[in-house]
Amino acid sequence: LDVGEDRFVAWPIAKTDLLPKRDQPFYITIIPVGSQDAVDEDNLQKCLRSDDVIKHEFLKFSLFVASSSSTKKPTLTLGCQALLRSWRCQWTCQNSSDGLAGPFVVYGKEVWQICRLYDDHRGAFLCSVRNNRVPGKFDLLNDGKHDWACCSVAVPSRLAHHFSRSCLSGVRVAIKDVFDINGLRTSNGSRAYLDLYPPAQSTAASIFKIIEGGAWILGKTRLSSFLSREEPSESVDFQTAWNPRADGYQGPGGSSSGSAVAVAAYDWVDIAIGTDTNGSIRRPSQCNGCLGLRLSRGIFSSEGMFTVFPLFDVPGLFSRDLDKLVSFAEGWYAHVQCDNRIDGLPLSIVAPEDFAPPGDSPQKRVVQQIVTDFEAYLGIDSRKLSISALWEQTPPVEAGKESLHSYLKDCAASTFLYANYHSTADFRNAYYRKFQKKPFVSPFVRWRWNIGASISKEEHEEGLHRLEVYKRWFLDRGMEVGKKNTLVIMQSEDVKPNYRDDQHPDYYIQPAWNPWWVSSILGAPEVVIPAGQIPYKSRITETIEQLPVVASIMGEPKSDLSFLKFVQDFLRGSGRPLMVETGRQMFRE
Repeated sequence: LDVGEDRFVAWPIAKTDLLPKRDQPFYITIIPVGSQDAVDEDNLQKCLRSDDVIKHEFLKFSLFVASSSSTKKPTLTLGCQALLRSWRCQWTCQNSSDGLAGPFVVYGKEVWQICRLYDDHRGAFLCSVRNNRVPGKFDLLNDGKHDWACCSVAVPSRLAHHFSRSCLSGVRVAIKDVFDINGLRTSNGSRAYLDLYPPAQSTAASIFKIIEGGAWILGKTRLSSFLSREEPSESVDFQTAWNPRADGYQGPGGSSSGSAVAVAAYDWVDIAIGTDTNGSIRRPSQCNGCLGLRLSRGIFSSEGMFTVFPLFDVPGLFSRDLDKLVSFAEGWYAHVQCDNRIDGLPLSIVAPEDFAPPGDSPQKRVVQQIVTDFEAYLGIDSRKLSISALWEQTPPVEAGKESLHSYLKDCAASTFLYANYHSTADFRNAYYRKFQKKPFVSPFVRWRWNIGASISKEEHEEGLHRLEVYKRWFLDRGMEVGKKNTLVIMQSEDVKPNYRDDQHPDYYIQPAWNPWWVSSILGAPEVVIPAGQIPYKSRITETIEQLPVVASIMGEPKSDLSFLKFVQDFLRGSGRPLMVETGRQMFRE
């Protein structure tokens, strides 16, 4: 449907006897209203202004229904009626519409839902989807000719949110393409994987919770193949999403790059789901200047979620708005009882020196200001801590006299890369049996697999043991430092303009001093928050652009919800922004 300069799509979703019937198809907009005595013109205009899908053309016939449990039909003030007449609208009121809300096309008993089509000009999505008539099942939105070359995304009206008090109802969500969704194939960023397996017949446990709560699934997002950390030039099967920040040519980070780009680029995406092994939520959040959350380990089953290292792999969230992220997490976590650790003072703040970039830099100074603001907000001093020096002073018995770096020297390869290689063995074997050839994988993935194949089972078990020793020691010594409720504030390497990671330092740098590994080892929640932005001269645009700067804050394992609320209160109490904008800059000048 072309309405003015905007494009829409409609498909049949239900049959009903509650809506008026005519001989010809007609538009109808179902507007849920609260329990107020009467709907006035101000409330109506406010409701419609907040919705980017409603057009005046769809209001030719309007149905007002009660959004609460009230059995009374809504009423309209005279001013509201006059407003509708000025729009040449007909209207009626009733107390039910079978839960339908928003614009529809009705023909006989058939109801077709209208969604607005938004172009995915940053290439964040691999495919856009629509609801199947079978509840909980999905189809590709594309016409079949484009298949998995996504062109546009169908976005529903926000009016449906008024029918439910659920934190998830009506939230527009993009899903990283490592989660099974009933009726859709899963690619893991690999054409070979996409060609091998049929559509999923069930939905991943964690995503099912979102759908069950009433969220709207927009589509599946791009990622680095097999959860790797490919740079844009290394992504062969599917082009990497385009980071919207600065000059538009900054690397988007891996592997949840498409999910981060979706929230950083589009106002019409509320939440994006990704996964994090050892940085795949936090690094894209940093690169794309958005909020990110790595969940504590064990919140959700990994059923239906592709994993390369089950010990580390967890779902995570991206958003532009911390309030929305917290609300969504509360709805998503409703079935989980997390520890309420952060329940008052005193708290302690630890800023590990081991993870800070060497020397001075504008980004480092911006993150240090976050630490200073935390100190002022809590009325306590942070503790600058050298993890490696603390290890030397009080090492665990199992380590003997080995330094921290020596003790964890080979753990990256013996744990993560070993599991990465063996977790994909079934795929490689099944692909060869079906096609009589090896699947193509990018050089970086092949490099990972080659290292993993060289590790013995005994070396793998020893590496896991050492990570467990480090975890217990860190929780006992590194985080607590004599107090409970510790916040750990970390900064990864500075993001550089047009950053390219030729040497893959994520694996040349050992777990002992790589900040991406800490919360993965501990199974702890980590949230990425906006800290500021710094100017630089772009060699692309030859103008001054703004790079995003974020701070990464880790809480204690299973403290997720109280930890998030605490960070929310801190940002609000210290006068810091809880939201970022879409587009080239996190913050408008």
